[in-house]
Amino acid sequence: MKKVLFVIDTLEMGGAEKSILEIASRFKNYTPVVCHIYPGDALKGAYLQQGIEVIGLDVPGHYNFGEAARRLQSTILSVQPAIVHSTLFRSDIVARRLRKKNGLPLINSLVNNTYHSSRFKTASMLMKMKLRVLQVLDAFTARKADLFFSNSEAIRQSNARSLVIPLDKIKVIYRGRDIEDFSNVPPEAVATLRNVWGPHRRILLNVSRLLERKGQMDLILAFKQVHNQFPDVTLLIAGEGPFRKVLEAKIRAAGLTDSVQLLGTRNDVPALLKLAKAFVFPSHYEGLPGALIEAMMSHTPIVASGIPENLECVQEGEAFIFRPGDVNDLAKSILAALGVHGAAAQRAENAYAVARQKFDITSIAAQYEAAYDNLLQR
Repeated sequence: MKKVLFVIDTLEMGGAEKSILEIASRFKNYTPVVCHIYPGDALKGAYLQQGIEVIGLDVPGHYNFGEAARRLQSTILSVQPAIVHSTLFRSDIVARRLRKKNGLPLINSLVNNTYHSSRFKTASMLMKMKLRVLQVLDAFTARKADLFFSNSEAIRQSNARSLVIPLDKIKVIYRGRDIEDFSNVPPEAVATLRNVWGPHRRILLNVSRLLERKGQMDLILAFKQVHNQFPDVTLLIAGEGPFRKVLEAKIRAAGLTDSVQLLGTRNDVPALLKLAKAFVFPSHYEGLPGALIEAMMSHTPIVASGIPENLECVQEGEAFIFRPGDVNDLAKSILAALGVHGAAAQRAENAYAVARQKFDITSIAAQYEAAYDNLLQR
């Protein structure tokens, strides 16, 4: 059976890392091998449980592209894959360096809106210069890839512009999830969580890395308005990231330490979603939001920012959509989701139907393998 070598920066708890696991574990015609270039392997055990070989190169430093290419070349010679499939900026750069040397078909996955205008607006002058340098490097080397997978049409369009990639080289394949993991959650798991926060508390949930672009600062400010009207509501934010201290300071300053909790990384997200009265996703920009798809599959009412990436998943009839970055509109949408139960439940049911049609993981895995076949037949 032909092998696909997935190359990624690390195997930490990120959306791209989890998506590769979900997709590759369902391959029928290809054998996946996963190689992470830099240290960090929190998900290694999960890959091994699915019978997927994991190779860690543990290249020191943040970039060190020369050493990374040397170690990856050794891995390629050992694994003998039919296709190399890289994901995330650093891995893309390293894999592109080896494209001509190996002659193997190379696929890059586009999963982020890395060069979104809002990043440049909020960045320091030094960071703006760094982003521009990385963008030039990314665009210059992108021509070496044979094909790109984009996890959304919005990301396809954005990266085609930013990296000067012809649109016909970018194939949209959505991220997927196993719908049963989120629609059929054991009631006792939900009951256990309800006892933790109290049976009479109404829970709002956000699942996301703690990053400025994820909009959690907006969420805390909006939640202050909601909490003033409904003191029985609690906000839970599941995820970890470098923005934690900033968020903790804002929670304290707003006097919300008893009502807002940063949960860190969790392995019980399906049960948390079933517990929640509403899932709130206020991102300023995204790739394709896996956490939003999980909420759709769980029948949980959704409040989401009206960014293009979110709108590829849910529309107004399937969620409560608010203007990105508008704290007052976010608060209004949360209050609407907490209001008339029938309206929220119907939107949640509509979102579930969309998820079943567009984001079923078995179908996504089949699309990957079909694209591999087509590339090898060129």
